[in-house]
Order: sequence, then structure tokens, then C-alpha cells
Amino acid sequence: MNKKNVVHIGIIWANPYSNNLGVAALAYSSLALLNDVCRENNIDARFTLVGNRGKEKDKISINNCEIFFNNVLGNDHSKWKSLARLVLYPRRCQTMKLLNLDIIFDISEGDSFTDIYGDKRHKKFLNSKRFFNLLRTPQVLLPQTIGPFNSKRNEEMAFKAMKKMKLVISRDKQSLDYTAQFLPENKIKEAIDVAFYMPFERRKFDKENIHVGINISGLLWNGGYTKKNQFALEADYRSLIENAINYFAHKDNVTIHFVSHVLSRRKSVEDDYAVAEEFHLKYPGSVLAPAFKSPIEAKSYISSLDFFFGSRMHACIAAISSGVPVFPMAYSRKFNGLFSETLQYKWLGDCTKETEDVILEKLQTAYHQRLAIKEEIGHLNSNVVSYRLDSLKNQLLKSISNVKFSH
Repeated sequence: MNKKNVVHIGIIWANPYSNNLGVAALAYSSLALLNDVCRENNIDARFTLVGNRGKEKDKISINNCEIFFNNVLGNDHSKWKSLARLVLYPRRCQTMKLLNLDIIFDISEGDSFTDIYGDKRHKKFLNSKRFFNLLRTPQVLLPQTIGPFNSKRNEEMAFKAMKKMKLVISRDKQSLDYTAQFLPENKIKEAIDVAFYMPFERRKFDKENIHVGINISGLLWNGGYTKKNQFALEADYRSLIENAINYFAHKDNVTIHFVSHVLSRRKSVEDDYAVAEEFHLKYPGSVLAPAFKSPIEAKSYISSLDFFFGSRMHACIAAISSGVPVFPMAYSRKFNGLFSETLQYKWLGDCTKETEDVILEKLQTAYHQRLAIKEEIGHLNSNVVSYRLDSLKNQLLKSISNVKFSH
């Protein structure tokens, strides 16, 4: 152990400042989990977030507890220029902080250890893992979707990096089964998305109407980054959303809430809020949820709804983890792996395999079954989710303790 008997914990690819509140939720939840594990077991820990542009020293508040952390700018570790900066400008790059980290917990923004978003993004997330392997810093992949990889070479490079890690934790059974093809059993575990751990505070809406939350993915609405149906959806996403909104708009006792989970200040292809604003203007009786300042604010708002559907995975996780009947509209296997397999939750539409008419019919059925679904979700949270979160905390404690007592 170092002289001050402190464990220096690095968390990489977890950005609490992200305009994508799903990414921010992973950062908040990872910090909360690791902080609670250390505090509950009398471990003195210092946290460093790697890869963000926040101020050098910062904090977040969760459950009236302030969690302090350092920020270290991310480097593209595939470029020699970036590596050279660590040597030539150690103070600016905070090189010693990187070298002094005792263990790395890598969340890969939840679903970015893949090449489905393009090779450039894949290499960025891969090369940080290679960098810390080179430093021989113990690494643990926090619960996330692993893959898929369209390129065999990308897959081979990814698993070569994972073989040198201490532990690879999947957030769904599909990812666990996938990693089991390449990694030994003692290196892989299955848990659940860390965002289930994030707290919330329920708001109060009037009880006269049924409050239905609708999340429209700006990314899917615009056809992906390529704007050409990048995710090969079988369903016409725009038509699906328009018809779904129209269905609820014609119900006298329903108040529609347009809830955005990606809020880009630059109005990028990913922005949910711009699309939500357009629909809010089309439907005067609807509610435009605010541009949330944190993922906790978003989850607190969603937790107060009576029914929710959408295509942002962490908006759907905010709903199900707070007991709200939810109908996710999936665009990748990360949805199916978590909801269908890990949670055995059948109320889901698969935009990659099902037509618009099929998904609309399933959505309407879920809405009419919302009270029964609410009971089902209560059982899932009390049993399946709580067990997996407890198991995850034990795994994290074991990983940190192994580092602590090896010093």
C-alpha cells in the first residue's frame, strides 16, 4: 500500500458532464457504487475520472453525499503525439496521476466497446485499454455491452486487450455468452447496468390524467450518424413515432410528456430535444420536459410518469428502475440482452426485426396492461435487480481489496 494508505481509483469513459444523460448516468452511478463500496468497508479511496474536460477537481452530490474526484484529460493513445505529450508536458497532462492509479474501472460509456459506431470510436476505446495494460495497471470492465464487432480484426484486438484484464463484467447475458467464447470463466461475470443504482426523487403530477412519457431518439430520427438508416431498422422509425404519438394524443385522459435524454447544445444528429420541441408545438396539450441538468433530474421526472416508451436505453432504465411501466423500442442487441434475457421482460419492440405495425400493436397492449406490468417490475426490482447489484458490489470490493492488500 502507498504511504498514505489510500487506494487511487481511476474510472475511464464515464463522463458526468455529457449531454447524453445515459452516459452521465453511468458516471454518476459508477462513482456512487465505488464510493459506497469503499465507504462501507472503511477503504480510503481517491477517484480520478479519465477522459473528461471538466475542471481539475470537482464533485457530485448523490443522496446528500458529496463525492470528490479529479479529472484527467483523455488522450488518443493510438497516436505517438499523444503519448509524447505525456512525457514532454507531464504537468499539463497530469502524467503522474495516470501512473499512480492503483486500479482502473472502465465503463466504455456502457455500449461503446464495439465497432457498430465506426472504427474511429472503437479505436479510441480500445487503445485506452491497451495503454493501461502497457502500464500493468489492473483493469476491470464495469458492467457493459461487449460487442458486437462487424470486423473480425476489431474483435480479435478487443479480446486480446481483455485477456490482460483482471475482470470483464457484462450487463446482460448475451454479452456474457459472447465473452465466454474467448475468455476463461474466472475472468468474466454478469451483473446489471450500474444506472439501476442511481437514486431519484419522485415528482408529483396531477392525478386526473394518465401521464405518458415519450422519448424520441434524435439519432434514430435522423437515420443514425450516416443519416441512411445506419442501424438497419426494419421499422420506419419516423412513421412509428408519429403514429404512436397520434395514438396517445387522441386519448382524452392522457397527458403526453416529451422527454429528451440527449441534449446537444449544437443541435447535432443525436439531439433528442430539437425533435421533442417540434412535436410539442404540433400537440398543444402536451408537456415538453425540461432540458435536464443531470441524469438524476431526468430519472426523477421519469419516475413520476404512469407509462413510458422510448429508444434511449438509459431513459428506459430510468423508468424500469423507478417502477414505471416501460416499453423500450430497441435498435441494437444491448436492449434485448438486458431487458429480454437478463430481466426476462417481454414488453419490448425490436425495431431491427419487427415492422411498425407489430411494434405499435405491442405498445398499445403494454399500455393497457400497465398496472400488471407495474407489479411485474416491482418484483424484478425487489429480487433480480437488487440481487445483481449486491453481487456487483461484492465483485468491486474484491477487486479493490486485491489491489489494496497487494501493496
